[in-house]
Amino acid sequence: MAQRDSGQSPIHLEDAIDMHCHFGPEPLVEKLAKVPHSVDPIEAAAEAETLGMKAIVLKAHEFPSTTAAYLANKAVPGIRTIAGICCDHPVGGLNPHAVEVALRNGAQVVWLPTISAQQDAPVTVEKFFGITEGLRVVDNDGQILPEVRTIMDLVIEHGGVLATGHISKAEHFAVSREFGTRGNLLVTHAMHATTGPRLTVPETLELAELGAFIELTAHTCMGAPSSFDNVIDAIKLIGPDRAVVSTDYGWSCNVPTPGAGLQSYINALWDEGVSEDDLRTMACDNPARLLNLTA
Repeated sequence: MAQRDSGQSPIHLEDAIDMHCHFGPEPLVEKLAKVPHSVDPIEAAAEAETLGMKAIVLKAHEFPSTTAAYLANKAVPGIRTIAGICCDHPVGGLNPHAVEVALRNGAQVVWLPTISAQQDAPVTVEKFFGITEGLRVVDNDGQILPEVRTIMDLVIEHGGVLATGHISKAEHFAVSREFGTRGNLLVTHAMHATTGPRLTVPETLELAELGAFIELTAHTCMGAPSSFDNVIDAIKLIGPDRAVVSTDYGWSCNVPTPGAGLQSYINALWDEGVSEDDLRTMACDNPARLLNLTA
């Protein structure tokens, strides 16, 4: 087969969905990152619409993105902007009441603790929130906490998606065993080199076999050393039917904007031999299925 070169003939997927789109302003994150976000909600939606995308999911660590998504949908009605909530310290941590309110107001993705997770270094949690105690989703015996079970029930009730956030490897497996066959479960930026449990390629397969979808983000490929080869290996091992490609961009002006980043990521995967059909499954069909956008 001739070598592929998306620089000469890029592919373009209509109706792609980015399930991991950061946006600003988010003052605490920007203060610690020392750089501004690359897009606000309306800019993210407008870029996605221009690129023929179907939807974006707005993610914020400090607050539910319900109001931001509502305003973006009014400003850019040609694309669906979807809200979510991260179960971090600013919303009360693992707070079923906050989750219920967000879901009632249109949120469709609930992330378990991200920058508040015990898995992340205590110094990182302290920098963000002034406390060193990170959040866990299991007790000392490895059992899912009651409040997490309530959150899981709420996600199912509202037809949402539970995303794993930055929780530990052991917690990923506990959550997947509990929820993988009950509801829509997404393993957040699997194999990320600097955040979360740093899953291996074989571990992503184990989680997929428990019922989870595995999110493979463009930002994951910026690890040290680069983990792009691991992403390719994971796609081959898991298969496209249990994988989702998204960006985890928007949080910094030092990385591509989400819409452009998703297009370049898709083309980089195509250059490495991932078929256009498989890319459509991971970038369009699977996210649409998780977000109930298949109609």
